[in-house]
Amino acid sequence: MLAAETAVENPGNVLRRRSGEVIARAGRGLSLGLLDAYPDGFEPHRHDTLSFAPDRQGDAVRLAGQPRYGARVYGRAIERPGGLTWLQYWLWYYDNPKHLLGFGKHEGDWELVQVGVAADGVPQVMTYAQHNSGEARRLGDATRRAIAAGEAWHPVVYVAPLSHASYFTARTHLYLGGSDHPRGDGPRERPPVHRFGGWAQWPGHWGNTERSITVPVVLRRVGDGPRSPALQEPKWSRPEQFHARTRRRRLRVLLGRLAHRLGALSFPRELRIGAAAIDSGGNLDVTVELGGAGPRRARHLLITVHEGDRIVARRVVENPGPATTERIPVPGAGARLQVDVSAINRLRQRSDPVSAPVRPAAGPTSSSLGGPT
Repeated sequence: MLAAETAVENPGNVLRRRSGEVIARAGRGLSLGLLDAYPDGFEPHRHDTLSFAPDRQGDAVRLAGQPRYGARVYGRAIERPGGLTWLQYWLWYYDNPKHLLGFGKHEGDWELVQVGVAADGVPQVMTYAQHNSGEARRLGDATRRAIAAGEAWHPVVYVAPLSHASYFTARTHLYLGGSDHPRGDGPRERPPVHRFGGWAQWPGHWGNTERSITVPVVLRRVGDGPRSPALQEPKWSRPEQFHARTRRRRLRVLLGRLAHRLGALSFPRELRIGAAAIDSGGNLDVTVELGGAGPRRARHLLITVHEGDRIVARRVVENPGPATTERIPVPGAGARLQVDVSAINRLRQRSDPVSAPVRPAAGPTSSSLGGPT
């Protein structure tokens, strides 16, 4: 979750019409304020688009490390006289690489977490957005485990990699056509809450559409860049309706849990990190040893390199062999790095990640094995 300014200030990003006409560029007039007040001769249109520079994943990692653009959420409160007050937390992600059956990838992603609070200030219900719908819970004994009490109450959210769907628990979650894997193994953030500006009402799309196949009109919005938060209904103006809609998905959630238990029969085999060493040129060599056959065999490896809570590099390896070595450049990274590796099989199940410290290439790394964490 980053600052909304990343959409308008990253070099190479532009604001353009559907026809391709450029209205403004990053560093040359493009800003959040411009979305609220276009230059003379232009009027905002629902087909206007913020289009991003090509290296979205690399830019997202780089921007996350800069204080101006670091982790934050955008908050607002909707009071209902005689009812709940809805506290909404909107999260902006720079890239959404998740796709299903060839479509669904797009630039930018707005997600929502909301809490319904009673007049006495005690949270009663929560709603977490997931893809085109979400999941709702009432604050009871079970739900209290998902809320941290102390200096203040706040929701605990497990964010799915790639899709950014928000979940109450850290495990594999199934949905129609795919699965999410929020493992709870990523960076932990308690981001500050910022106010929205007038740009929250901008009618355009926060990112380009990206599809590898042609899809029917009814499905095209799945791969569109997200609309501004104020245009996402009923979330924005009718939060209680959004909550009620997600409650009806309880059966889907229960079926997903059952399917997850059955899926354990084909879960990817444990993998091992045989070595993780970096040379003086900033090149990281990672050797991964895999097991399993049939549906348990790894179809992809996901490798991430961490400096503290910050991801500084990542790689997806397709169709790895029983043992594979990858060289990943991490120029400018600090001295204390860690590499995490997980496997994804042909059924799109992700293994538990294993971790290992990164050591200098001249050090004794060949006999060091990283196990599950």
